[in-house]
Amino acid sequence: MIKKIVFLGAPSTGKSTLCQALADKLHTEWVIEYGRDYWQEHQVDRRLTPEQLLHIAQTQNLWEDQQTRMANGYLLCDTNAFTTWHFALHYHNHALPELEKLAQESWQRYDLVVLCDDDIPYDDTWERSGDANRKEFQTFLLNYLKKHNKSYLLAKGSVKQRVELVLKALEALK
Repeated sequence: MIKKIVFLGAPSTGKSTLCQALADKLHTEWVIEYGRDYWQEHQVDRRLTPEQLLHIAQTQNLWEDQQTRMANGYLLCDTNAFTTWHFALHYHNHALPELEKLAQESWQRYDLVVLCDDDIPYDDTWERSGDANRKEFQTFLLNYLKKHNKSYLLAKGSVKQRVELVLKALEALK
């Protein structure tokens, strides 16, 4: 049986880096963040429509389901429908009902939620919206997880420290 792990965190908190490092270490698959590439290709004035955000969440779930068949013990997921829902709230102050549903259902898809801390330097690339936005997103995530009693592992420190922390948590899942 494949254990699915989702990595959450504001932009530039090391989700992709951690997923890739763990996939290499565990000799398994990881699902890249579909929304990043989609956004770069389809954004208009740094925005996507609510329908495009729904498409991103649906495609992310589809990719996870497809990659599960090729995974070796664990599937590492770089973000999920909840994150896409949060972007919809941030940019449009609402989300389509279908995206709301996917965001709520996303919590049942994973055996472990890893929240990547914002204790690493911000990588200010053109597609990101600034360190202040990162802090706002991270605060939203932390508050949501606590308010809704969602279990999560906080990954802090260097990539090596984060890898070791997640590997210990995965041992406990066996």
